[in-house]
Amino acid sequence: MPTDAKLGILVPGSFGGTPPTLAEYSAFFRRAEELGYDSLWVIDRIFHPNSIIDPMALLTVAATVTERVRLGTAVLLFVLRNPALVAKTTATLDYLSGGRVTLGISLGGRDNEFGPLGVDVRRRVSRFNEGLEVMRRLWSERDVTHHGRYYHMDNVNIDPKPVQQPSIPIIIGGSADTALQRAAEHTDGWVAGGAASPEVFAQAWGKVRDFAAAAGKDSDALDSSKLIYTYVDADRDRAKRELESFTHAYYGPQYDAENACAFGRPEDCAAKLQAYIDAGAKTVMVGPTWPDPAQIERISFEVAPLLR
Repeated sequence: MPTDAKLGILVPGSFGGTPPTLAEYSAFFRRAEELGYDSLWVIDRIFHPNSIIDPMALLTVAATVTERVRLGTAVLLFVLRNPALVAKTTATLDYLSGGRVTLGISLGGRDNEFGPLGVDVRRRVSRFNEGLEVMRRLWSERDVTHHGRYYHMDNVNIDPKPVQQPSIPIIIGGSADTALQRAAEHTDGWVAGGAASPEVFAQAWGKVRDFAAAAGKDSDALDSSKLIYTYVDADRDRAKRELESFTHAYYGPQYDAENACAFGRPEDCAAKLQAYIDAGAKTVMVGPTWPDPAQIERISFEVAPLLR
């Protein structure tokens, strides 16, 4: 691919009907690596009307059938999970995959996900911050003792440790200024969701860089990622219908696929992806609607060569 930007895949994980099989996912992951994609990314929801494939289970499948491609979450609803369990799962996956994990996290969730999981939505920021500290310590230290507001432990260890030390790379998702500041000051980068326009993305990424500079960090070292649902088809209307069916089942009918997605002819898709690259995206995650090798082949062979 001519551009310096990295091309990843947002793995389809939400389905209004019957989800794909293990065989379909395995073939999809193998082909993605053969085509040279940089990374595979998975979504996360606990409760949803759709069938949602568990993100860590899906990444484990990907790890077993690939050797090079990076494995990431975009994003894990971190505050809804015990950080010690997240630390254990991600450390194990990083170890078994040979150090290929990137952990995207957010304050997460829909309103109906907090209560049933015992999380006070009013305390999610403080829970998030403490959980991040606990997880990082468990990845890199031994005999960890921690007594905070939410989590208490004495002389505990998680082994095996991640291959990547002192920490698995962490990126944060979100659009609020507080999320952008948190990404800049406390993690390795930021990921934008599927609704932001190139102009909104550029403005938010500028804020991340400014927050990093103000904190004395090298803003050039931070990663910036954008997920964008993509469907290549000479019939533009058919491509749009395919994306609307997929995204409306997940986000609701208010989702604006016309302006938020890349679809139609290869040159149309490339122009949309290029707009985000020009806005500062270092990683573009193209999101097909099904783990169909033919669709990611079209993106690789017909769209990627047009990027600059």
